[in-house]
Amino acid sequence: MRIIKSFILILNLTGIVFAQSVEINGEKVEVGQEDLVFEVKGLVCSFCAHGLQKGMSKLKFVDKKKYTKGLYTDITHQFVKVGLKKDKKLNIDKALVTIQDAGYEVLKSYMNPTGKALEVKEYKKSPK
Repeated sequence: MRIIKSFILILNLTGIVFAQSVEINGEKVEVGQEDLVFEVKGLVCSFCAHGLQKGMSKLKFVDKKKYTKGLYTDITHQFVKVGLKKDKKLNIDKALVTIQDAGYEVLKSYMNPTGKALEVKEYKKSPK
């Protein structure tokens, strides 16, 4: 029993080191080292989520083996979680353009590249 408790403690501590969480619109979201999370405005139906997934899955740095073809969308809490490939360089600008071209406004992005601290960026609404 003591071994099991020690193992669980180690797993919990490892999770703390390699994943951080953030609250987005009332939902606790884990951001791992291979995740990119966007808080978006306007994502309101599953059809919307499917269209966004289709566009994002074309990006070379998206790991299509994670989530559903590389993307987890939460229409209730208005966020998108992107699985990232380890061996590809992230191009956050391409991701932003893809989301904006699909008709959504990106409010914030969250990354955790070191596993120790979240990097948060806020975006202003772009003039049309």
